[in-house]
Order: sequence, then structure tokens, then C-alpha cells
Amino acid sequence: MDIFTIATVGIIAAVLAVILKRENPSTALMVSIATSVLIFVMILPELATVVNLIRRLSQFVDLGAGHVTTVLKIIGIAYAAEFGSQICADAGEGAIASKIELGGKVLIMAVSAPIIVSLVDQLFFIIP
Repeated sequence: MDIFTIATVGIIAAVLAVILKRENPSTALMVSIATSVLIFVMILPELATVVNLIRRLSQFVDLGAGHVTTVLKIIGIAYAAEFGSQICADAGEGAIASKIELGGKVLIMAVSAPIIVSLVDQLFFIIP
């Protein structure tokens, strides 16, 4: 999948949404959401490639499997929160969008807690 295909789908959907917005705003919103989901599905194979690359690279570097998994979870939470937030913002629901962003940040902190604890433990063992 290349960026030209993704951009073309996005531009066509945007033009369609603008035309529909005048007569049927709810249909325009559905076109926007459906296009967002379609583009996300289009990029999933590339995202899987990146995740596999990170997993392979982590085998060569002594980071520990748990830390790599945690970093991948953090990246996933960030992308999912951003995606959901943007869809809500497009729908005119800025308050819900900001709550999704807040939820993503809290979940990232919760998931990253073991790495932070591990870092603090290592600092105390290094510093006498």
C-alpha cells in the first residue's frame, strides 16, 4: 500500500463528505468514519511489518522481552487513542475526544509502570 492510494481514498472521501454535508450531515459523518476505518485497515499490514521488525531487533539487543512488549503496547495505545480521538473530533465531539486522549495517557502510564520501576531499581543498584 502506498501513500498515493491512501491519499486518493482520503481526498475522494473528503470531497464526498463536503458535498453530502449540505444535505445530509449524518451521512457525511458516516462517510468520514468509514473512510477513517478503511485507511486504518489499509495500513495494518505495514504496522504489522514494523512490529515484527521491532521484535526481531529486540532479539539482538538485551532489552528483555517484557520491555519490548510493553513498548509495543504503549505504541498501540497511543495510536488507538489518537484514532478514536480524531474520529470524535471529526464528529464535533471535542469533549469526548479529549477524554479518549486522557484515557490513553492514563493507560500508557499504567502500562509503563513496570519499566519505570525497573529503571528505578537499576539506578539504586548502580548508585551505592
